[in-house]
Amino acid sequence: MSGWGLGSWFGGSTSQKKKDAPKEAILQLRSTLEMLTKREKHYENLIDEQDAIARKNVSTNKNGTYKTAHRSCHHQLHRRAMGGMQSHNARC
Repeated sequence: MSGWGLGSWFGGSTSQKKKDAPKEAILQLRSTLEMLTKREKHYENLIDEQDAIARKNVSTNKNGTYKTAHRSCHHQLHRRAMGGMQSHNARC
């Protein structure tokens, strides 16, 4: 029966799907890695921006400095949660 090609009528060509599965997985992992890298850069930019604001306001606006430091810490936690932890001992 396999010589008649009935397998292709009922969801056949599984051997081609099996061959393409690793390629698809690699492409998916690459796109996920690219997205995570972009997200990590975004959070690093946010952290740097909040640190700059906190340093600027440290002598004139204590409450604003506290809030920007808190936001910076919040961004650091988000960055760590997505797997971009740079140092295990860094705490807010």
